Amino acid sequence: MILENLYKTMEYLFLAYFFSYNTINLFFIVLSFYEVRRRVVSRRFEDLDVAMTSPFTPPLSIVVPAYNEEKSIVESVRSLLNLQFPGIEIVIVNDGSSDSTVEVVRKAFNMKRIDIDYLDHITTASVKGYYESKSDLPEHILRLILIDKENGGKADSLNAGINASHCPYFVSIDADSIIDEDALLHAFRMALDNRNIVAIGGQIAVVNGCDVRDGKIRSKKVPKDRLAIFQMLEYIRAFTLGRAGLARLDALLIISGAFGIFRKDFVVKVGGYLTQRLTSKIAYEYTAPNAETVCEDMEIIVRMHRYIKEKGLTNKIAFAPHPLCWTEVPESIVSLWKQRDRWQRGLIETMYYHRKMIFNKRYGNIGFFALPYYFLFELLGAPIELLGYLTLPLLFYMDNLSYSYLFMFLMVAVAYGILLSVASVVISAWPQKVGRTDNHGRSLLHFNNNHEILTLIFYGILENFGYRQFILLSRINGIINYLRGKKGWSKFKRKGFYSRERGTGKNVVKV
Repeated sequence: MILENLYKTMEYLFLAYFFSYNTINLFFIVLSFYEVRRRVVSRRFEDLDVAMTSPFTPPLSIVVPAYNEEKSIVESVRSLLNLQFPGIEIVIVNDGSSDSTVEVVRKAFNMKRIDIDYLDHITTASVKGYYESKSDLPEHILRLILIDKENGGKADSLNAGINASHCPYFVSIDADSIIDEDALLHAFRMALDNRNIVAIGGQIAVVNGCDVRDGKIRSKKVPKDRLAIFQMLEYIRAFTLGRAGLARLDALLIISGAFGIFRKDFVVKVGGYLTQRLTSKIAYEYTAPNAETVCEDMEIIVRMHRYIKEKGLTNKIAFAPHPLCWTEVPESIVSLWKQRDRWQRGLIETMYYHRKMIFNKRYGNIGFFALPYYFLFELLGAPIELLGYLTLPLLFYMDNLSYSYLFMFLMVAVAYGILLSVASVVISAWPQKVGRTDNHGRSLLHFNNNHEILTLIFYGILENFGYRQFILLSRINGIINYLRGKKGWSKFKRKGFYSRERGTGKNVVKV
């Protein structure tokens, strides 16, 4: 009798968990639907010349941390030279690379060693040298410099780039990212409309399978690699719906390290990106002495929210749901495992440092909704979901698996999840007419044909039978590694944006 009651309790708990998790995600879809449609329509009528010609548009510094990025760094920087914006300075930060990153950049952009104004606002690893491009640059590029420093991690590189930058706003990107030409103008229109905005994130799209030439995305396609397609589907759910929904609640917890715009003085005020070298009083007070994290992009946003709430400020963190940046995702099981392991460890670190905010109404929707959601469903969700799967064979072996429970489990854990995946794709791909002459309409993501949409829908069904469980195990491995005290990035090996196709003389994507 006791065992039977225990089995029933387990069944109810797992059903309640899966139902709650998927229902909250459905709420995000509903919440994001209006925002997505509004952005699709408004982007057509945005007057980017306002941001391009306005005297109130300040110049931007683009900080590019680079560690062993010899394969993609040149193409990535060339894409930055094509960006539309009144004034841009590009700060490449070599983080003690063991490959030829420095030599490749210096040769490609004709860089010479110089001395620069380096204001040590944020403590970083030692800088070995500064280089500036002597090539003819586009008129809107204010300067292109390279900082060569000792290895200290991505967060340390971002802090060094902030110290070297001259502009009031900076853009943090990954060295393997390509930004759309007008992405800065689209994103910065939000800052011009609301001066209280101190950070802006955007949709990150998957570059795998696309054609990249001369630093531009020439053709946008669904990847051919199956593992990359699964990740593309995840990105659509996470960015288009999840983060767009949280942003509407003023509860966005993360701006991807692949692309984000920040007001520099505010980031300096909260102490900079978290590393063991920080000497900021705020960083010590909010985290711990010698604290560090492998997910600096999440921790800095949570710390900014915390600072805003505790100081009674009116600053905002915004999000643009349309694609602004393209990044390479891993195409090997080992690389993907390492990446998700790191993400889980970074989530735990951020939750631990800012644990006082969880379920604390003082911090508004961040403390009372967003952080509890991440704690219950992203942190604890992995072991709970695994136990839910393990109960099925256990109950079957104990001859206590009822068909009604099996049916309900499949409905709330599998069918409900499939519904959400399909809904995410449909919302992102659904064409919205923006004028009388627009016969085909525009969608949030640039799908070329129905075959690509059907492919993503098919993978949205397929991911529940193997891929989801793989990601689940990688997250649990991240929890175990955190408890073991593991640190470090476990950086995955990239293929790079392009190679020179034999006999063509053209730079084309091979990812």
